[in-house]
Amino acid sequence: MNGNFKRKDNETNDEYQVRLTLLKQSGIDIDWSEIAELVGDGRSSEAYRKDSYGIRRYDNVKRNDSDNETLLEIRKEKVKLSDLRIETNKQIRNLARTENVIALIKDEINKLNEQSPLFNKFRLKEEVSGNDGVLLFGDWHFGMTCDNSVNKYDIDVCKNRIDEIINKSIKYGIDNNIDKLHIICLGDMLSGIIHSTIQRANQEEISRQIVQVSELLSEAIAKLSDHFYCTVTMVQGNHDAVDMNKHDRTNKNNYNSLTKEFVKIRIQDLTNVILLDNTINNDEIGVLNVKNKTLICCHGDKINKMKVDSELEMATKVKPDIICYGHVHNPQYYSLYETDVFVNGSLISTDEYAMNKKLYTPASQTLLIVNEDGVLANYVIKVK
Repeated sequence: MNGNFKRKDNETNDEYQVRLTLLKQSGIDIDWSEIAELVGDGRSSEAYRKDSYGIRRYDNVKRNDSDNETLLEIRKEKVKLSDLRIETNKQIRNLARTENVIALIKDEINKLNEQSPLFNKFRLKEEVSGNDGVLLFGDWHFGMTCDNSVNKYDIDVCKNRIDEIINKSIKYGIDNNIDKLHIICLGDMLSGIIHSTIQRANQEEISRQIVQVSELLSEAIAKLSDHFYCTVTMVQGNHDAVDMNKHDRTNKNNYNSLTKEFVKIRIQDLTNVILLDNTINNDEIGVLNVKNKTLICCHGDKINKMKVDSELEMATKVKPDIICYGHVHNPQYYSLYETDVFVNGSLISTDEYAMNKKLYTPASQTLLIVNEDGVLANYVIKVK
């Protein structure tokens, strides 16, 4: 017997079959019946002959494309079509799904820009007051539903609460005669798909969550820009993650980048609004200057409450005067030596998780009034 036909040490049946098949296809004289007998898994010679077509195709692709780009595309397309939930190559799977979402929302953005372009009626202030506003948006969890004894939340409730936040923010901004409004989105604007329980509670699939919450945010910015010059900062949250398994998550794979791009396109005609390029680590942390005070913001899921000042200073190499984060759904204020820390509330309020933990907090978002001395006022804007 040809020495090449002998099974190698630790060679599996599949590996042995592939090697023998490739030998036959290269011109070596061996019958399918001999291959079946050598592998010895009980299958017929006809089964091995049929398998050979797939093995030949795989080998041709592998040899003709040393970079395996063709294989990558095949595997990505397979994930797009079947959306298999198996432990394969997670990088390829996530890339395929992200590309799917991008393809889905592009048409939606173009349709919205044609059907409902965003404009405003802003008039520049004649006098400067020295006050700026900082409006914290975060933990909207758009798409999630809940109905318990202290809170009901769905898409309609979310929209009503956003309208109320906007109206009160405009009132407080005008009352304080602010020169500029810094809108900071602290992440978790959508519900996402990071847990199976969240998927069951979602009213909309992820692609529609992205489109609809991005449009709500764009419309909110447009309404606020009727009254104020606005900057926009957007950082990611844990619910923006593509991966369900938190150990597989990276800052790069998140839906915030899609929401951010959507908003950028939608607000491009608002001449008094600028979307700042001021984030680091793939939108994990944002840094901005407000009345000569350094404000650093993040979602809040990766920080230690009592060490957040030193942690963010280490990450940004900048000493923060003001820190803003969310995540805990409970508005708070505390100071760490010379740094003022403001924790934003949530729009969703008490969901199923909070209800089970007996954590009851009204829906709210935070508006800060800042001057050169620091934070002049802190409005916790509660809504029904």
